[in-house]
Amino acid sequence: MMNRPGLKTILILAANPTNTSRLRLDEEIREIDEGLRRANKRQEFKLEQKWAVRSRDFYRAMLDFQPQIVHFCGHGTGEDGIVLEDERGQSILLQTDSLSAMFEVFAENGLKCVVLNACYSEVQATCISQYIDYVIGMNQAIGDKAAINFTVAFYDTLAAGKDVETAFKLGCSQLINLKEDQTPVLKTRPGIVPKTKQANSSIPVSKTHLNRIEDNFNYDVYISYVDQEPDATFVWDTLLPQLEEFNFKIAVSGDVEIPGIARLINIEQGITQSRRTIIVLSEAYMADNMAEFENVLVQTMSVQERSNRLLLVKNFPIEDNCLPIRLSMLTRINLAHATRAEREFKRLVDNLQTPLRSC
Repeated sequence: MMNRPGLKTILILAANPTNTSRLRLDEEIREIDEGLRRANKRQEFKLEQKWAVRSRDFYRAMLDFQPQIVHFCGHGTGEDGIVLEDERGQSILLQTDSLSAMFEVFAENGLKCVVLNACYSEVQATCISQYIDYVIGMNQAIGDKAAINFTVAFYDTLAAGKDVETAFKLGCSQLINLKEDQTPVLKTRPGIVPKTKQANSSIPVSKTHLNRIEDNFNYDVYISYVDQEPDATFVWDTLLPQLEEFNFKIAVSGDVEIPGIARLINIEQGITQSRRTIIVLSEAYMADNMAEFENVLVQTMSVQERSNRLLLVKNFPIEDNCLPIRLSMLTRINLAHATRAEREFKRLVDNLQTPLRSC
């Protein structure tokens, strides 16, 4: 089902099995519909609904309507997943990893926002935000009235032409009197720069980078490092935030691994799905066997493809004789240099923004 260009479809998926507590889902959905009908930008939105949702209904509805926003209202169970219905109307869990894998598929079809208006759904929101720009979940139980108040304000704001972050803030503001304004949480996909951060940032965000030449990668960069200090603090507190200023979609070693899958397979998928790999050099890194597997893999791919996939970043003292010949022959970016650190970082960004090329 093709949507009119510029039309944003909001897909409501509701589940309230007969053996779970009653929720005021009909009121929640009615209020969303009424808010959209009276909005200034109502012609830009289309509301679709699916009730008593079973697992197959979940993905079928997304296939049928190709929404830009998915809104789930129902029950959540925290780590175990969200509650759907089986063929008899009884509760059945859609587990977090299955839900996240589903949204990964639909991320390429224009889905930009997911709202999980269900208790304890923060864990699902965190997983889904690997693939979807904006995901809202709840970090604890949320009352019926609070769920409805948040939803009404959120969609009223979107329909007035505002962005997701503004809509989220206004939604939370309607929960202050109920003392539940800290319950909703907004998760953003790696590479999405929050408005407040954009406004306060002195580093210009690249616009040309958004027009990607290569679309066959899930990530712009994979960061290979050893999870020890001071390496970990540098990666998470300095390097990652600086790169996210440029809207890069980033995979970090150990952070994008899917539970239940062999780590070597996870690493291989992370690296092969990334345009480039940054290696954060240190003596601890060179002594780590798993880190060695990562840098050998990416360098092997570079040789096979005759491409420039590998970027070496130096932020800690390390002697050249500590590096194997295959790495020592590569030019390094020295972010620890006293006078050239800013210039070196710009060189790193410039390399990440260019497409792969044959060497």
